[in-house]
Amino acid sequence: MALDLPTLMVMQSFALASAGAVLLFAWLQNRTVSALALAGSANVIAAAGILSLMLGVALHQPIWSAVGGGLLPLQSGLIWKAARNIDSKPAPLVVAVLGPIVAGLAGGLLHAPGATLSLAVGAAFSLAIAATLWANRQERLTARWPLIILSTVHGAALLVGMYSTVFGSTGQDAVPALTSMFGFIYFESIVFTLGISVFILALIKERNEVASITAARTDSLTGIANRATFLASAERVLERCRRDNAPVSVIMFDLDRFKAINDKYGHAVGDAVIRKFCEITAAALRPNDVFGRMGGEEFAVVLPGSSTEATCVRADRIRSAFAESCRLVRNYQVNATVSGGVSASATAEETLAALLERSDGALYDAKTEGRNRIKRAEQPRPEDQVSNVFRVA
Repeated sequence: MALDLPTLMVMQSFALASAGAVLLFAWLQNRTVSALALAGSANVIAAAGILSLMLGVALHQPIWSAVGGGLLPLQSGLIWKAARNIDSKPAPLVVAVLGPIVAGLAGGLLHAPGATLSLAVGAAFSLAIAATLWANRQERLTARWPLIILSTVHGAALLVGMYSTVFGSTGQDAVPALTSMFGFIYFESIVFTLGISVFILALIKERNEVASITAARTDSLTGIANRATFLASAERVLERCRRDNAPVSVIMFDLDRFKAINDKYGHAVGDAVIRKFCEITAAALRPNDVFGRMGGEEFAVVLPGSSTEATCVRADRIRSAFAESCRLVRNYQVNATVSGGVSASATAEETLAALLERSDGALYDAKTEGRNRIKRAEQPRPEDQVSNVFRVA
């Protein structure tokens, strides 16, 4: 079979249908990801659009060309909606289908202007796909960049095709030559279809892997580091402070009478109190500070390069802001408070375990002295510090 434009159109139709089938099958395995169903349907619809264009030329029936002119830009419209869904952005279905329907009707009534409109709508949606993916590039998923490039190139190719149609270099009643601009567009569309399908699957898989890793490292209620992640991060910070001969401080926080809050107001209020504490604490910390949930209502913070005095001031600001914010929680007069203990090492020579232990001791003192206060741990004697190092080791 000779490689002419009709042959290329058959290849494109087959590629579209195959890619659509793969995406729809992937969606059947994970029906929570609607983007797979949208992208798969888009490719199947576009395959039907290619066949409609071929019938329109072969049978000299403008109605088939009109149908094809409406179905092809619908591919880009539905993929645009899929891209918006991937990034959890609103994308009304009517926006994705209205332009292609108008293009199809115009194609049946106006012929050449209709074809131009069909290309323009497809180009607009393709560039909108690239813009949508670009807007959320801070997510740093590798598969996002090929999608942006493919969508941009496809949009540019359709704009070139629109230019070719407007200036009459492409006839409407005959199949263009393989070497024409439309021959390039059909070839580029095959690459676009296969590339979009592959990288949408890759993007969703990559995002799921990132979500799984994040879930394993963070506390599900608050979104901050869980105990294991906190301890690992804190050890790295402590090691860096040792190399730099820099001080390091540790704060242990514990919400006061938290069990009583849960028992009196319910777990929903208790969870709201915990989330409010984490929100206030995270806002008061620096980017290089480490904050984590140790378990229950107990939290820890490691502050590299922070003196004992500065850490006590920061801890007391957190305590004060939390007490003020949690006077009223979900219309209940909760009056939640927090206590804290602070320990520090002037040159980060103490182990993390020793610093946490001293902070916990200061926290215990804050609790016994009336709660809603920050206590500073006593500096260890040199012989205690050496003993701590050997005990932990």
